[in-house]
Amino acid sequence: MAESQPFGRAFCVNRSRCAIIGVRLSVDGLTSGRTGSGRMDTRAGKPVEVAQTLDRGLRVLETLADAQDGMTATDVAAALGVHRSIVARLLTTLLNRGYVGRRRDGRYVLGTTLLSLARRVSNNLLVVAGPELSEVSERLGLTAVLHIADGADAVALASVEPRNAAFHVGLRPGSRHPLPQAASGMAILAGRPPVEGEDPEITEARALGYAKTTSRLVPNFTGIAAPITIAGEAEAAVGLIVPAHEVHDDDMLAREVVALADRIGRALH
Repeated sequence: MAESQPFGRAFCVNRSRCAIIGVRLSVDGLTSGRTGSGRMDTRAGKPVEVAQTLDRGLRVLETLADAQDGMTATDVAAALGVHRSIVARLLTTLLNRGYVGRRRDGRYVLGTTLLSLARRVSNNLLVVAGPELSEVSERLGLTAVLHIADGADAVALASVEPRNAAFHVGLRPGSRHPLPQAASGMAILAGRPPVEGEDPEITEARALGYAKTTSRLVPNFTGIAAPITIAGEAEAAVGLIVPAHEVHDDDMLAREVVALADRIGRALH
């Protein structure tokens, strides 16, 4: 039975999913400043000293995270371009600490220690965002939502519905959709560097600072969302769900969403 964790009226009903998402966030956040040489902080734009062994260990975790069926030590060494003996020592250390596990067939997978750390990461995001979502939802009389990126999908972590609104809609926490499909996922993509051939709507959202779509997830509802930057990366988004038939000041709502994302992002740093 999955636990329910309340924050205001927001719930994360699938703790294992939150944990899995958190693993990727924690790994990406720790290594987002790394280049191939391991000596350039891309966020600061200046050379820095990097602990090579730690950097390699994190790269091992990143590599295993992308391997659904696990990997042998030889596979990992080939993927990283590092001698097998070095990878074997790293895997042994990570195995002893529970950061990786080893199956009966000898293949390595991510370990349960990461789930424990990830649970704290996802909880921290919800702890920070929950009260902010509740305040905005009640003040504006609209549903406020929090999504996080999980690979190519946006996953709903929380949906806070106004208590006194005559008409509103909610999203089930744990529900997912492809990132380019609706406002929250588009906002996450817009918070990242441009890619060749990207959807013009994402390019426009990057220029505006927010994304807006109508009837993409829920018929007759408009979504307005802005990206949240975590450890230098756009990996989450907050948004409002607005009945399309009602008259609203969309520019004002966009400012509210951008300010909300900024407050949550600053609180997480």
